[in-house]
Parts: sequence; structure tokens; C-alpha cells
Amino acid sequence: MLKNIRSHESYLSFVIEQLDENYKDKTFLKTFYSEPIIWCSFIDLSDTAELLKHRYSSNPRGRKPRNPCDMLRSLMLMHYQHVTSVDQWVFILKTTPILAILSGFSPDHVPGVGTFYDFFNRLWLASTPHLSNRKQRKLKKPRKKGKKNQKQEPTNPRIVEKLVKRALKRKAIHYTPKAHDQLQILFQSLFVQKSAEAGLLGHTTSISILGDGSPVVTGGRAYGTFLCECRKQGNWKCQCNRQFSDSDADYGWDSAREKYYYGRSLFMVSASDSPYDLPIYPRLYRASKHDAVLFVSTFHELQHWYADWTFAEVILDSALDALPIYEMLEQYNISAIIDLNPRRSKHFQHKQMDISLKGVPVCPIGREMIHWGLNQKTYRRKWRCPAAVGKWTCPNPCSDSKYGRTFYTATKDNPRLFPRIKRNSKEWRKRYALRTGVERCIKRQKVDYRLENSRGRSSRHWNIRTYIIGMCQHADAWIKEAKKNNFSALNPIIQSFLSL
Repeated sequence: MLKNIRSHESYLSFVIEQLDENYKDKTFLKTFYSEPIIWCSFIDLSDTAELLKHRYSSNPRGRKPRNPCDMLRSLMLMHYQHVTSVDQWVFILKTTPILAILSGFSPDHVPGVGTFYDFFNRLWLASTPHLSNRKQRKLKKPRKKGKKNQKQEPTNPRIVEKLVKRALKRKAIHYTPKAHDQLQILFQSLFVQKSAEAGLLGHTTSISILGDGSPVVTGGRAYGTFLCECRKQGNWKCQCNRQFSDSDADYGWDSAREKYYYGRSLFMVSASDSPYDLPIYPRLYRASKHDAVLFVSTFHELQHWYADWTFAEVILDSALDALPIYEMLEQYNISAIIDLNPRRSKHFQHKQMDISLKGVPVCPIGREMIHWGLNQKTYRRKWRCPAAVGKWTCPNPCSDSKYGRTFYTATKDNPRLFPRIKRNSKEWRKRYALRTGVERCIKRQKVDYRLENSRGRSSRHWNIRTYIIGMCQHADAWIKEAKKNNFSALNPIIQSFLSL
């Protein structure tokens, strides 16, 4: 049962008291540990206990549980220090008192490894660390390989269309609870909302988002462990069930490295107008799923979690260039900025008029027509004859009018060919250039915070690590904002201690 959870001010007072007691040389602290001290002072986790109280027993008897605020802060500090093992982190806490103090623990009373894993169970709503049965047949690695920087097509070519139809039927947002929901609640309440209030995500009344998938390699083996006695009988290629340490992982195609990997696919949603490329909703799926499939599912969940936000724009790469996705976004009154996939882009016609890959009508002599205005309410564009506008003689005129032939295109006719923002226009290039922000966000997860360096073997492990790193990304952004103002928002207790 959680009782007497201290405030953030009380935590900072505890830190200063413990540092004064355990470290007489303040120069040492200021030289080597001023950054983590300031970093922890900006992270107010006092609401964690309220958000997690239903995950603790209401029985007043028994051993008093650890403060969930301190446990969460310690996990964040663990990732901030680039430690990927809980066992190693517990050893560091016991041998480096300042890190235990910054976590909120007394140096003489550091939690053990089992306490951290017990806290993992409170963050994970599933009954087991895995989401599927651990005994199954060996997975076969697909033989068909893709090309460099080209993701493999989904095995069912119409799966995206089916998912979109299902999502639009449930436009009232029917959400099925997930095992990672508690992590998302903490992440959204303690970090995303605070960053949004600070203006670090753009305007939530008309927010623009980015989305992209990235491979995450697991520490489990794809070969599994034999449960049968077939090998003793000379049968080395049996199809009996095996035990897998990570039963939720499977094979996926890594287009950047041009090879198959065994693990998961991380689909990251971030804010395009964020100066720090901050994540909004990280989601882990099976590696075999295509990015277009992941986006439809993720977008449906995103609307549930951020129901009070208005999504105005979605920027995606060519892997998600599918007409059903455009139609889905149009149904939700969202502007789609998606690059055309060369493999799906062939010859187009609309109302017996050829259309170029730029979404521009082409006249019978092969010249692109001239854009001549846009209706902002209906996104209906007017196009004029290039000869009439340029005042030159057309060898094969298709209209007797001096004004020349006119042609109209509308987003509702084909949102893929005629998006709300004209393809290849200056505004289009400016907005699409923001797409690299989600790649930088994923790079922060996988490179800066070493997501894949851990040898985790369960969905619980990978989800907790992904969300904790996302929390650290927001905390890093708060520090950078504070530096711009010379730490004017730094707590007076820490400010007087460091003498800034």
C-alpha cells in the first residue's frame, strides 16, 4: 500500500541532505556530476504514485513497497548513464552512492534486482512478459529478398485496404486494451503533456506528426531449444515444437542492411514541428509486418490516447504510399504528405486526361497544364492550357476558346494524385523535408541510448526500454530549453547547492 509519497521538493531536499552527508568535497560533485544532478532536478515524477496506485495492494499489512517515483527515476537514470543491465545497475548503485541518492534511495538501502523486476510487473499489464505461447515450431526465414532501401511488400497485397475499411467502420474509436497501456499513461501524463504545454511539440490544436518503422534485433535465438528426443533418433530436421526465449519475435527484412533480422519492428510517431524531434507514441510490433499495416493500427490507437488533440497533417515516406491510407486520412480531415513509391507509380489518367507523377494534368501534345488557382475549402484546383497562358500557338488545339482549355482536379477524386498540398511545390518540399525528424528520433533511441545493446528476450523488456528512453528524450529537451535561459527555471535548492 502506497503511503506518504513525498513531493518533488522533498525529493530535492533529500538529495541535498544526502550529498552533504556523504560528500564533503563539493568540487568533485560539481565537476563530474553537475549534469545528472540538474537533469534529475527537472524531472518531476511525483504523480507516478497516483498513476500506479491501482497496481499495488490496498492491504496495509506486509512489507512497505518502494516509492514508485524513485523506481521510475532510477530506471531513467540507468538509461541516462547508458547501462543496459539491471544487475549491473544495482551493482553501480551500491558502489556509487551519488547515483543511488539521485535515484531517491539511501546509499545504505539500495533495492535489489528482484525489486526492479517486481516494478516491471507493475508497469506491464499482461500476466507474463510474453504475449504469445512460448512453445511453437521453428520459424522459417523467408527466401525472397528485397532491394536496398526498399521494404518488402506485405504478403497479403490487400491487407492495408481491409484494415482501413475496418478502422473507418469503427470511427468511434473502439480501443482494445494493450499490455503496454500503463507505460503509455505514464509517458503521456508525465512527459508528453508537459512538453506540449511548454510548446515543444507544436500546436496540439493542429498538430503535424511523423511516422516511420525501424528494425529492433532481439537477444533471443530464432533456432529455439529442442523439447523432443528426435535428434537422439537421428532426425535432425524434425518439425516438433521448440521453446523460444523470445516467442513474440519473428523474421523481418532490414532494407538498410539488406538482410533478414530476428526481432521486432519499432514504429515511432513523433511531432514534426518539435525542435528536438520528440516522440509521441512508440509502438512495437512483429518484425514481419509491413510499415503500412503498422501505421493503420498505430494511428487508430493514437486517436484514442490523444483524443483531445487535433491532427492536421501526417508526413510519411514512400513505404506508406497506399491509396487506402490517403483515403483514411481524408476521412479524418487530415492533410497527407507522402512521397510516391516508384514501384507503385505508373501511368495515371483522370477523366480521360493523362496525369503526371507530380499530380499535374498533361495536355494531348504532352505539355503539363498551368496551375491557375485553388479553392481552399474544397481543395479543388484549376488548370489552364499552357499555350493560352504562354501565348504561343498549339499545333493541335483542343479548344476554340481564346482562354484555352481548363481542367479541374480535386483531392476528393483521388487524394493520392491530388493531395491538399500540391506535389513538388515549394510548400510540399518544405513540409516533406521535416520527415527526417522521425529518423533522428529513432536514432536517439537506437544509437544515443543504445536500445539494441540490451539482450532482452521479452515484449515486456523491449516495451519498458523503449518507453523509458522516450521519457529520457523529453527530459533531455527540457534541459536544452533551460540552458537557453541560463537555467533560470532551475530549482532554488539545486541552484544554491551548485552555486550557479
